[in-house]
Amino acid sequence: MKRISRWSAFGAVTVLGVSLATMHADAASAVGCAPGGALNVVAHQDDDILFLNPDIQRDIDARRCTVTVFVTAGDADKGEAYWRERENGPRAAYAFMADADDDWNKRTEKFAGYQVEFDTLEDRPEVGLIFLRAPDGAMDGSGFPTTKKESVQKLYQDTLSSIHSVDGVNTYTKAGLTDLLLDIMQTLQPEAVRTQDYAGKLGDRDHSDHHVAGYFAYAAQKRYTNPHRVVGYQGYPMSGAAANVAYADEDRKLAIFEAYAPHDPLVCQNAADCLNGAHDIRSFRQYHTDGEYSGTQNVAPLATYTASSQNTKTGQLATKAVDNLGYTTTDTSREWVTVGGKTGSWIQATWPNAQTIDRVVLYDRPNLSDQALNGTLKFSDGSSIAVYGLPDNGEAKVVTFAPKKVTNVRFTVTAVGAKTVNVGLAELQAYSTTVAPRATVTASSQTAGTTQLAGKAVDGYTVGTGIGYNREWATSGGKTGSWLRLDWKSPQTVDRVVLHDRPNANDQITGGTLKFSDGSTVSVPALPNNGSGYTVSFSKRTTTSLTFTVTGVSSTTKNVGLAEIQVEPAR
Repeated sequence: MKRISRWSAFGAVTVLGVSLATMHADAASAVGCAPGGALNVVAHQDDDILFLNPDIQRDIDARRCTVTVFVTAGDADKGEAYWRERENGPRAAYAFMADADDDWNKRTEKFAGYQVEFDTLEDRPEVGLIFLRAPDGAMDGSGFPTTKKESVQKLYQDTLSSIHSVDGVNTYTKAGLTDLLLDIMQTLQPEAVRTQDYAGKLGDRDHSDHHVAGYFAYAAQKRYTNPHRVVGYQGYPMSGAAANVAYADEDRKLAIFEAYAPHDPLVCQNAADCLNGAHDIRSFRQYHTDGEYSGTQNVAPLATYTASSQNTKTGQLATKAVDNLGYTTTDTSREWVTVGGKTGSWIQATWPNAQTIDRVVLYDRPNLSDQALNGTLKFSDGSSIAVYGLPDNGEAKVVTFAPKKVTNVRFTVTAVGAKTVNVGLAELQAYSTTVAPRATVTASSQTAGTTQLAGKAVDGYTVGTGIGYNREWATSGGKTGSWLRLDWKSPQTVDRVVLHDRPNANDQITGGTLKFSDGSTVSVPALPNNGSGYTVSFSKRTTTSLTFTVTGVSSTTKNVGLAEIQVEPAR
């Protein structure tokens, strides 16, 4: 019997005699891909090696966990024999990239209720391929007759409510396909999500399936809460761009394609033909959208903003630095831009309530003229961090540090590019350390009419000037016995919980209990009645759930609840 391998944070894990489906349902995090792993989501069986490489090759060389999802079967209206043999193409190509025998452990695995094929390389089990086998939609997304004109584009645009995998196993809905990709991310826990061009528009000369695979992957990663970076790679439209793959990578990229080609009669079959055809155009190029940093809770939008200057005439205000759009679009109106500002320009985020953060992510304006080269982050606790080398193409500059509990942070530009006229930022993000927002939140009851829902207890708003009551979780008549539960897809190692009671004078928690997935409990005394945080510290423990149960309330309590619950990772 072949050993069945999955991933852990420390590499390959071999599991004998255990159902993978059971493992996936009961212990998804124990077989994750992080840290440093990559998940690639592409449409067809050669898109990864044509458009994403040499990045995949570099991951494999570094022995990072590398899994590629093929959304469509790439059947091209050619029938089952063609698409099944075409799947052997990436198997051969990845074995070549890994310098390993083309031997694979093939199995089925369930994600979000869908059954898909998941193969891992025998000699390099950190290398995997997942086949979803949705129908190839043709260049324009109109679909092919043999698959009833179904396509992922029609699914994405709601023209069809469902489509069918070409192997007859799955019926995909729009929400279901997104959930499937999200479940893969949550299970493998990659730190990099690579996909096709999610920023481009349908009809721009790229294949419809390319864009739509990117759209679905992008939608899924927006809900994936582990820290990660997402990048979208251009397809056919890059044909007119200059070759930009270095010589050594160029030779390797073509050789990888040659390993794929014997399994796909529709492509060039040797180097000579490939060097004189369309695949030459793609083999020596790699262009991608600006990378985005995502995951955990970005608390930057919770702050108010001031700046040394801002361009009010063009609407390029300080608040545009936190609209979650500046780094995903070429629309310059989504940026914060100074008026003639250079060195010494600054932007400051000020929170009405303290936030515990451990990273700030800065995106420079992506134009070639205005560049913030270096800067300084200064925090309300008086500490500061020098920042060097912001990328000039608008990609993320991630600044990490030991957790700081602060009420403001100011970024000051200390050096600019020689051509700078109006320095600024496309986006500023600040990430909270609390793992509470990564959880699914349920409660004994909630007040829906005033939107005082269970999820409001993890929305980043604790208590402070200008924060409304609809940022709280409030039960509907709940008193003693009321509870709030957090469930995580993967285990969290924690040692502190910070509880903020509802700040009104009537509703007060005078006692409670924290219960973890292992059955252990920690008692909680009375919480401050003004909504300020009460920290409950305990010995480090790893858990997949946390339930806070109210064991005592004040005599004036009508609707017990919480303004916020923060769960801090163990340090």
